[in-house]
Amino acid sequence: MAWNTSSRAKRLPPNWPILRATILRRDNGICHVCGKHGADQVDHITPGDDHSPDNLAAIHSEPCHRKKSSSEGGTAAAKSRAQRPRNRPAEPHPAARRRHAP
Repeated sequence: MAWNTSSRAKRLPPNWPILRATILRRDNGICHVCGKHGADQVDHITPGDDHSPDNLAAIHSEPCHRKKSSSEGGTAAAKSRAQRPRNRPAEPHPAARRRHAP
């Protein structure tokens, strides 16, 4: 994540370092994505600002966290595109058009 262009760090609770260490210890360093040892970061299971322990889990920074965050970003972008109005009206499918005899 590009922290220098993100407001994410400012939205973390003041006790984040303690909370992060607690979650890593609770999960025994096992990544919730791949199930392997060595997780070194804490992930929000459901994206957003819910910092409750039930929504946090240990995760590997590479490739698990990067891949998960990228997927979530792609999903959010697709949702945003779907909500934008089209520039032109929808056209009927060609098979649905009636053929007019000349």
